[in-house]
Amino acid sequence: MGNLVELERQLIENRSMKTYEETGLYEEAVDGLFDEKNPDCILSLIKGFKDETENHEVMFSNLHGIEYFSKTIGLEKYIKMIIPLLKGLQVDAYDWSETIYLRLLNNEKSFSLLSESLRTFDSQDKEVIKLITENLIKRNPERFKEKGEIILSAL
Repeated sequence: MGNLVELERQLIENRSMKTYEETGLYEEAVDGLFDEKNPDCILSLIKGFKDETENHEVMFSNLHGIEYFSKTIGLEKYIKMIIPLLKGLQVDAYDWSETIYLRLLNNEKSFSLLSESLRTFDSQDKEVIKLITENLIKRNPERFKEKGEIILSAL
């Protein structure tokens, strides 16, 4: 497969998945980077997200691989690991950062743990959480206002 640096490069270079070949290379990189025994692979896999991709379904497989660790390392540790990584997605993959965050909000246990752990995040992480939360409330207040206000008040 290749070493970590090569696989990360391959993942990033092919995340647009404009061709069948790029899609195959992206999937190959995800498979090479995913290590079910090492949650640190999340740090590499997170770099594979891009809003301007041709193949959201394949990109969701990356997300599912990352979310696998919420079960193996525990939800609390997963949240503390994933939230700081959202700031790295703000330029090329804002929509994916929102999707990752939404999946935490929509699960009662992760929402509760997220709410409890907000004070432990640094100011940059809190700003990203605030931005995403405010955008979700604006876009769909009926669905997100209640949970969003809980999050914003805890920041």
